Amino acid sequence: MKKESIKYFVTRVSSRISEAWQVDRNMYLFAFEGMIITIINSIIGNNNNLFATRMEASNFELSLVTSLPQFVGMLVLIPGGILSDRMSNKRKMVVISLLCLSLFYMAIGFVPMFGQFRLIAFICLLALSVGPLTVYNASWQAYFSDVVPIEERNRVFTLRTKGTFLFNTVTPLVTGALLAGTALNSEKIRLHQIFFWCAVLLIFVQIFILMSISGGSSSQTTTTGLKELKSAAVEVIRNKRLMGFIGVALFFYMSWQSDWTLYYIGQVEYLKLNEAWLSYVVVGGAVVQFATIGFWSRMNEKFGVRFPIIIGALALSLFPLAMIYSTSLPVGKGGVVFLILNTLSNFAFATVYLNIPQCLLQVVPEKNKTLSISIYTVMTSFSNAVMPMAGVQLYTALGSNLKALHSTFFVIFIMRIIASFLWIIRWWAMRKEPIL
Repeated sequence: MKKESIKYFVTRVSSRISEAWQVDRNMYLFAFEGMIITIINSIIGNNNNLFATRMEASNFELSLVTSLPQFVGMLVLIPGGILSDRMSNKRKMVVISLLCLSLFYMAIGFVPMFGQFRLIAFICLLALSVGPLTVYNASWQAYFSDVVPIEERNRVFTLRTKGTFLFNTVTPLVTGALLAGTALNSEKIRLHQIFFWCAVLLIFVQIFILMSISGGSSSQTTTTGLKELKSAAVEVIRNKRLMGFIGVALFFYMSWQSDWTLYYIGQVEYLKLNEAWLSYVVVGGAVVQFATIGFWSRMNEKFGVRFPIIIGALALSLFPLAMIYSTSLPVGKGGVVFLILNTLSNFAFATVYLNIPQCLLQVVPEKNKTLSISIYTVMTSFSNAVMPMAGVQLYTALGSNLKALHSTFFVIFIMRIIASFLWIIRWWAMRKEPIL
């Protein structure tokens, strides 16, 4: 009897150690994978407007660089979610979407060779590339929730986000210095081509890391057809907790996405920032986010993920004020002041990437998980498609001058204050629910 008790104790301890090691191993692998996708998004996403500008894009065409890809993302999300939910391990869909993304990035590297059609080719191929990237994001969240237990998610998300902020600091400095140090426009365009081809190589590194992550198999698979899709959509609509989150998050994203193109216009046309200074702005924000992520992670552990996002939303309202004040100063002083104010405004920005995905995973049902996430992402993608253009159109309607820029950013400021109050209402309504 005594020997059996000892054997049971040893077996149980060994099992616990094995489970803990698997969680820690996966945590570091997810962190490395996050670093790679961050580098990819940084060298591509941060420089798309610059690439388009080098090919003589207008303000409206710049808004298309941000908005048009989101329409493509919306078209593929639901089919991608259905296919992902049919897979016993959603890593397959994550890897497939990355392989498709690499093909588009390879093709985009050749668009300068298209002559007078190069800008059209760039916008169209970039739009198509967001299809697999959007499916990657949706299927990754479902895959992540299958691999990592709910009680470990904040810890894993924190390490992953720390890594992303670190490379959000380094990568823009490198790309910005390279672009700023190149004199001829043709040479800058060649650098943008190289950036896309480097991204292709990094995607294969990312796939290798994903294949090294253990676990993720789920018994919750579906064979969704049109009838099942309708049923799943009805279930999502009837899920009050999920729809409440979607409503608040959607308005938040609308207020956030409104100035994505305008922020670039403000920096380039009114503050006269070059590529190096644009990278300093990105790096300044990333440094503050990296320095504060540990604090916000501890806040999540203590108060749950629903409360700190309120502070993050309020902090987001400081960015329009930073742009308004900085562009009111002489150009020489405005750029420096903007860099300082923009950097400081990032003190709670880590909550956007750290808390919102966890808020979503708290309320998304296990059945048709990827499909539910896809429906949510379709809505935010539609917002992302419309709001940057809406911001530019409002700026244009008001006169396309400095006064118009200030008026538009003030409207965005009001929207972000309203979004903050919506997060407060959601936190208060769910205050009696578990914080995990």
